[in-house]
Amino acid sequence: LVPTWVTKGWLVHLSSEYPTLAFHASLTKSFGKGALINLLRQFAKLHSDKKQISVGFIGYPNVGKSSIINTLKHKKCCNVAPLAGETKVWQYVSLFRRVNLIDCPGIVSNSSDSNADMMCKGVVRLEYVTNTADYIESIMEKVKPKYLTQ
Repeated sequence: LVPTWVTKGWLVHLSSEYPTLAFHASLTKSFGKGALINLLRQFAKLHSDKKQISVGFIGYPNVGKSSIINTLKHKKCCNVAPLAGETKVWQYVSLFRRVNLIDCPGIVSNSSDSNADMMCKGVVRLEYVTNTADYIESIMEKVKPKYLTQ
């Protein structure tokens, strides 16, 4: 989805503050699946005193939460769609005997987010936007000028 150099840059940036791994969700050509499964197994071992652990996938709409779970299971167990709002309720999926994955609907934005922020983050479905021209200025502020001239 993104060039390799962009992925490497984000890995460097994010790993300075958070545990980070690269992952490409796909039933046929995934990347990072083994690393994530190993991480989840280690997490389960760290919590061996618990009967089960649940790992929730949270984030904005259409960022791939359901696709990650489908990739880990190597089958379609969570519905996916190109539009926000496909996942309507929490769905529990068993990955291992003691590890459950939770597919969550996309989160609602911060109360401080403007309508333009919510639209840029994909929280608002485009068919519900009445006047798209209202958002052009906000979008243009987020794009670097050098990309506008290409």
